[in-house]
Amino acid sequence: MRLQGVRKFGGLAALCLAGLCAPTGVAALDLAFPGEAELVLSTGPTQGQHPIATGPFRNGQVPLALTDGMVQTLTWQVEGEGVSTASILRAVNEQLEAQDYEVTFTCFAAACGGFDFRHAVPVGQAPEMHVDLGNYQYLTASTEREAGAEQVALMISQGGATSFVHMARVMPAEAVETNPVVLSSRSPDAAEGALAPQMDPGDLVGMLTSIGSAPLDDLRFATGASQLSGEMYPSLVALAAFLEANPARRVVLVGHTDASGSLSGNISLSQARADAVRRFLVNQLDVNPGQIEAEGIGYLSPRASNTTSEGREANRRVEVVLADAG
Repeated sequence: MRLQGVRKFGGLAALCLAGLCAPTGVAALDLAFPGEAELVLSTGPTQGQHPIATGPFRNGQVPLALTDGMVQTLTWQVEGEGVSTASILRAVNEQLEAQDYEVTFTCFAAACGGFDFRHAVPVGQAPEMHVDLGNYQYLTASTEREAGAEQVALMISQGGATSFVHMARVMPAEAVETNPVVLSSRSPDAAEGALAPQMDPGDLVGMLTSIGSAPLDDLRFATGASQLSGEMYPSLVALAAFLEANPARRVVLVGHTDASGSLSGNISLSQARADAVRRFLVNQLDVNPGQIEAEGIGYLSPRASNTTSEGREANRRVEVVLADAG
């Protein structure tokens, strides 16, 4: 599937998501976002599985359907006067239905399940994607084509004047062109499997306060391991200083793993990694334990391909999420 072009007219950026050629009997998905949209990151399509939420967080979990097929993800940043998560959701909903997709589930922020829902579904990472826990929309849709079933899931959020849209599309193999590649329009050298940009630990506080989350990229975990060494990681020192200077602020440490092993085992491991970072902050850097929570979501939110050793290493991480407005 290739992005054939960006056509700007009347304040709309029309994005034709092609690669579904006529012999397959599958039409292209053509979407127009309000405002001007820029494709900033894409992956795939590659054969695999992708979890899609089928309902809100309830009874301690988010119901997920693990879809199989050719998985492609695309992330856009959208700007324009009056553009909001609601206006993008309305536009996408109407266009999907007009192209014979059935919208099967939508929800908004707290009704979805807030933090628990957002971190149960893979929706991309900063700086390309940002999710405001108090202002996001989620939508899923499906359609039956001659080549087979297709599933679409979108996360729509906003940070400042920029809206963020992450779309996952799961297609049958017959619907995909040979050797489809979509490159990031901001990074011409980016390709499938490329690693997400890593953050200078000195920028942690700026990223945390501006977009609400930041990766702790100087931490390192071996496959299957959850322990930290005793070194004073610059990111944790910066985070500790931030929390000491802002005693009303709370953060959540979110653990992630690569895709080696079972989901349940990786959720336990990612929880252990987040707990290890919390203990380090509390025991070694004297952070108030009431300011820090720890959660683990396993391999459900990768930021790089799990098919390479570099990608798996990048996915073994802990991120910090600002839990309140301060």
